Amino acid sequence: MYYVRVVIGVLFGVLVFSFLDYTLPSRETVRVSNTYNRLTAIPTSASIFWAADSTGTVENAQGQRDVRFIDTVRPNGRVRVYRNEDTGWVWPPYFKYDSANLQAEATNLQSTNQQPIWVTMTSYGWRMPWLSTYPNAISINTVAGPDERPTNWPAMLVCAVLLVLLALIWRMWAQFRQRGLSRMNRGGA
Repeated sequence: MYYVRVVIGVLFGVLVFSFLDYTLPSRETVRVSNTYNRLTAIPTSASIFWAADSTGTVENAQGQRDVRFIDTVRPNGRVRVYRNEDTGWVWPPYFKYDSANLQAEATNLQSTNQQPIWVTMTSYGWRMPWLSTYPNAISINTVAGPDERPTNWPAMLVCAVLLVLLALIWRMWAQFRQRGLSRMNRGGA
């Protein structure tokens, strides 16, 4: 029974970590190389990773929607593609309704390899090529250079609050067990 609890605990921990990794914002220093719109068919197997219909996204009769994309290059030369969709009031709660403005900002910050303009792209989500999913860009800010790594305060704050709650629950559970054992030792009264 002990090993079953350990396996369930580890699986629960992996699930919570994956959930937080997907939904919490991440920041990456990149150079914008291209911005464009593309008519994209959203695969049903990956539809949970795309914007919900309630955010104002309109699909045509073939199940395609017009999605904004931002192509970027990392300081090490590897590429990263972001989608740029409104999140609306659905999960994750970024309440993003300015994807057109973000696309205009990204287009304005396009640069070449010879004269790079480095920016910090804040996004959430994962890039999974086999499911055709992309992280969703939330905001873009210019930085001094490719070596600048802005601190991700929102994610750190959420993780700190969750750690405090976990410690509180852990301590409450320990007190509950101790009181239960002391009652059993006294005769159950």
